[in-house]
Amino acid sequence: MHHNAILSLTAAAVSVTTPLAAAETVTFFFPKVGQSVSYFMGDDNPLVGKQVINARIYLTVDTFPGSDAANFFTDHSFPIQPEDGNQSAIALWGSDLGWSGSGLNSYFLETTMFNGVFAPARYGAETPGFDFEGEIIDGRIEMDVIPAPSAAVMLGTGALLASRRRRTR
Repeated sequence: MHHNAILSLTAAAVSVTTPLAAAETVTFFFPKVGQSVSYFMGDDNPLVGKQVINARIYLTVDTFPGSDAANFFTDHSFPIQPEDGNQSAIALWGSDLGWSGSGLNSYFLETTMFNGVFAPARYGAETPGFDFEGEIIDGRIEMDVIPAPSAAVMLGTGALLASRRRRTR
């Protein structure tokens, strides 16, 4: 009997940790300078209910001669119900990033600030280009997502309950 309990606990541990190893990456793009985009994620979207566990922001901007990178602005909102203390949007100003003058500027951030669960919602982004002339060379947010944690916990709990039923018979 003791051996069966150990196997059941091991199976439960594998059920809970396996989704972490099977993370998929979802990519959102910043719009081109002078553009805005708006989307809707319906409840039939396969991302709904998946959990964001990590994100990476890549932004490389070429500021044209005569323009000032400090004037660059872009933002992005996401269809995420954020965990406590997290957020579902980001706004980036060239001046806050320490950018100035013309030429190439880059920004990278790896963060958990978007951790939460995808939910049906409107979302979008804009890069208005007011007082700025240039282009986004690379502008994306990559989010690592896993199935909702409740599903993994339920699998682990189900394995423990099934093992308990077998032992008591």
